Amino acid sequence: MNRLLIWACMSLFVRTLLAQNVAVPDSLLRTPYDSLKIRSLANLSQNFIFIGDFDKASAYLQAAVKMNKTVRSKFCEADIISHYGLFYLHQHDTPKAVEHYLKAHELFDRHAFYRGAFLSIHKVGYAYFNEHEFNQAEKYYQKAHQYYLAHAAKLPKNFLAYVLESFAAVEGKRKNHEKALVFNERALEIYKHENDDEAYFSGMYNYALKLAHLKRTDEAAARFSEIAQYAKKAKDNYLEMYVQKGLCEVYLTINNPDEAIKVANYGIALSKNQSEQKEHQKDFHQFLSRAYEQKKDFGQALSYYRSAVALNDSVRDNEKKKAIAKIEAEFQTKQAREAAMINALNQRKIAETQQRFQIEQAEYLAMLNVQKEKQLAFIKAQSEVEKTRSIAEISTKYATEQKETKIQQLNSENQSKTRQMQWLAAGMGVLALLLGGMIFLYQKVQKQNITLATQRNQLTTQNQTISEQSNKLELMMKELHHRVKNNLQIVSSLLNLQTYNLEDKKAVQAIREGQQRIEAMSLIHQRLYQKEHLTTIDMREYLSNLVESIMKTYGHTPEDFDLTLDIQERELDVELAMPIGLIVNELVTNSFKYAYQSTHHPSLTVSLKNDNGILLDVRDNGPGIDLATWEGRKGSFGKKLIKSLSEQLGGEAQVQNDNGTWYHLHIPSTRLKTAA
Repeated sequence: MNRLLIWACMSLFVRTLLAQNVAVPDSLLRTPYDSLKIRSLANLSQNFIFIGDFDKASAYLQAAVKMNKTVRSKFCEADIISHYGLFYLHQHDTPKAVEHYLKAHELFDRHAFYRGAFLSIHKVGYAYFNEHEFNQAEKYYQKAHQYYLAHAAKLPKNFLAYVLESFAAVEGKRKNHEKALVFNERALEIYKHENDDEAYFSGMYNYALKLAHLKRTDEAAARFSEIAQYAKKAKDNYLEMYVQKGLCEVYLTINNPDEAIKVANYGIALSKNQSEQKEHQKDFHQFLSRAYEQKKDFGQALSYYRSAVALNDSVRDNEKKKAIAKIEAEFQTKQAREAAMINALNQRKIAETQQRFQIEQAEYLAMLNVQKEKQLAFIKAQSEVEKTRSIAEISTKYATEQKETKIQQLNSENQSKTRQMQWLAAGMGVLALLLGGMIFLYQKVQKQNITLATQRNQLTTQNQTISEQSNKLELMMKELHHRVKNNLQIVSSLLNLQTYNLEDKKAVQAIREGQQRIEAMSLIHQRLYQKEHLTTIDMREYLSNLVESIMKTYGHTPEDFDLTLDIQERELDVELAMPIGLIVNELVTNSFKYAYQSTHHPSLTVSLKNDNGILLDVRDNGPGIDLATWEGRKGSFGKKLIKSLSEQLGGEAQVQNDNGTWYHLHIPSTRLKTAA
């Protein structure tokens, strides 16, 4: 009863905090503590993390830490650290999130809190999965699986299903859908056996998606319908919205655009109250564009396609901001570590210098003391000898001479003492000179350290500025190529739509040839923004996609066509790749238009090599070309474009009839250096 009363008071306090929109007050820290309050504060911080209010989440976590200093609960300590892992995960700081989850796992496991230990190591895998580091994610999912097997008697069976679903997610990202299905089926069996309906239908959604990817549309549709009924009954709008995405994919696969449009519109209505609304609406607009394209309503298809592109750009801007924030956080952390390391090195050097100075000073003082002792011993010895001699002389001399001898003896002693004082004064002077020299050297070292620190700070600032400018320039160039590719695709779509209103076959053919040229340029820009290097193109991949696209356009398949691609020059600068791609586009298009009408076994060879310059060969096995027409001034736009681009590259082009048409272009290495 007392615990229920404490919980009621805590709930009232939390509602007051939310209503006033303030941080945790100190009055809470002065109330009696217990572990229930600490866990409540940690859970409240989790709610604010999910809605993105990290200031409030941090305030509740700090209050929980302060309370636990009095309670000293090991479980609460591990639980708070785990919540900090969630805090950094949602701020896209994966290294800190992993660090806290691993620390929480170690604390939970040390004190035999097996559930917390399992969930913490499993969350490490999810953190890496969220960053698309699937090998690392699989590694920690394996550790979670091993931990479950070691403590299976003390853990719920649903935890094994969690691991199996995680393996399925990794295999799905690797496109191993058959293997992923096996993991999903095992997880579903566990959920069904444990009567966990929520987990069962969530897992069934992933299972149905993989069925759709494998084109098993009937099974997928049946599963999605079953999930939709459960989602409506449980009033789970989020799950129901994702079901609509799966159904859209199924209906488009079986060519039922009307049902796909109906489902997509319902999904848009469900997405309005969800987080990441633009991301979900972008997906549904893409489904609508594909559906209207199947209905031949290209105006509507283009409209939804543009809308999807705009939404995608908006989502990419948000992701870009998150990525920049993550990079800045990592840089600040790295900078702080380097500054601490430099400071530690400076302190160590100063300490070593001081220690060396003290050792040398002690050695010198010890040497002076030894010399002083030797001098005193020598003086005493001389004094004893003189004293003995004086006594012998006094005993043999007269009484009058005894007084004179005594006076001489006293004078000798005075002189000895004077010499002793002079030696001591000289030693102290040498010591003072040595001390002054050491102080001068110490001040000189200090000035050099200050100069080095100033230069190091200047270099660090310059490196930071250069790194920031480089990252911004790279992001801008990728964004530019992405937008150019999108604009070229829109132009291509508009040209495609224009052909439906033309009856003149020559005009239609001319527009389609222009559309193919635009597609050739669009492929260049797509390759550029998908790569780390923004100035070179993988010619093997680019030319393969280009030739296969033209082949499909003219109704040929790999089974009835002999295509040979010999691309030995893999990487080319974009300034060379663009005109070479357009030349190949024109030559291959001409071959498909004129060379294979009466050829039973059509074949095409495209070769790109580097032999004292760039060598491009395109050969077909058609009837050949009229060389007189080719050499003449008149001709098609395609012929003029090929000649113009060849001259632009500074190359030497040849066209011959050799069991078909053979085009040969040689760009000398001197021209390549000039272009570079």
